[in-house]
Amino acid sequence: MAPIQFGIIMIPFQLTDVAGPVDILSSASTPYLEEFGRPDLAQRGIDIEFHYIGNEPVTHSAGFKSQPTTTTADCPKLDYLLIGGPSPKYIQEIPPAIANFVRERSAEVKNVFTTCTGGMFASALGLLDGLNATTNHEAIALAKDLAPNVKWTTEKNWVIDGKFWTAGGACAGMDMMAHWVMENYDKDVAQAGFAALAYEPRDVDGKQVPRAC
Repeated sequence: MAPIQFGIIMIPFQLTDVAGPVDILSSASTPYLEEFGRPDLAQRGIDIEFHYIGNEPVTHSAGFKSQPTTTTADCPKLDYLLIGGPSPKYIQEIPPAIANFVRERSAEVKNVFTTCTGGMFASALGLLDGLNATTNHEAIALAKDLAPNVKWTTEKNWVIDGKFWTAGGACAGMDMMAHWVMENYDKDVAQAGFAALAYEPRDVDGKQVPRAC
C-alpha cells in the first residue's frame, strides 16, 4: 500500500495542538520503530508522509517559528488533514488561499482532525454546519457566537461526526489521535508508540486508558 499522505495546515496554532498528535503518529510509524529497535513491529507500523502546508513562515505560541514544506498550490493529494488552533482573531481573518485550500481538500480526504480552536477554524469555513463538534472547552461560548449552526458540545473530550474528528484542548487532541491509532493499527504497535513518549492516552471521557490496551 502507498504511504498515508497526512497534511498539516501551517497557521499560527498553539504548538502542542499539532506537535502532540503528529508525534503520536510518528512514534508508531515504521521508520521510528525501526530506528528505535523495534524491527519486530516496524512492518506493521504506520507508513506515513507528512506535509506541512502553507505559503509563508509561521510564528506559533511562545514565539516558535516554522517553515512549511509545501504550498497550497503544490501540495499533493492528501488522505488526512490536521488543523491546530489559532487565535479567534485569526479565525475571523483567514487568508483566502488557506481558506480555499482547506475547503477543497476537506472534500477529498478521509478524515479532518481539529484540535483546540481548530474546530472554530473549520466552522468559520462552514465545514461543520449541522454537525456535532467541539473546540477548546474554555472557548465554547465564543464558538457558539461565531458559528451558531454547529452543534457544539463540551460533554466529551473529542467528537466524531462523519469525517470530522474535533478535539477540545491540545492534550485532548493527542488522546483523539491515539484513539485513531488504536482503532487502525495493532495494539502492540500503538503501545510501542505511546511508550516511546512515556504517554498513556485518556478515553473520550478523560479516563486513563492502560497502555497495554
